[in-house]
Amino acid sequence: MKAAYLDASALVKLIKPEAETAAFRDALHDWPVQVSSELIRAECVCTARRIGGEDVLERALAVLERIETVPLSSKIIDLATGAFSPPLRAMDAIHLATSLSMREDIGAIFVHNGDLHAAALAQGLSAAAPR
Repeated sequence: MKAAYLDASALVKLIKPEAETAAFRDALHDWPVQVSSELIRAECVCTARRIGGEDVLERALAVLERIETVPLSSKIIDLATGAFSPPLRAMDAIHLATSLSMREDIGAIFVHNGDLHAAALAQGLSAAAPR
């Protein structure tokens, strides 16, 4: 079974309700296997602490429990330093490189960041941003 890759811009929709949250939750029902770079832990917990109280942090930790994380490796870092179009910030490049490193196992990449979405499409990935 193929997995859905989630980046931080998508994951935050699960910890802080936004306009896209309901559509995103519905879309995830088709993807019981969800993966992300291990850096998602820091992104998610730091974001939860920045935007809310203990309830937001608890939601973040619960969401993280359901996501399989992919360890950072020198291969992923090497991929992340490649030239992407459009150019990406470091964390976005790591998310794209991680998803590319497991391309055969990824059915969709969920991302609400415009540049990362465009770069994922340019790399032939099935990028989605349910609204």
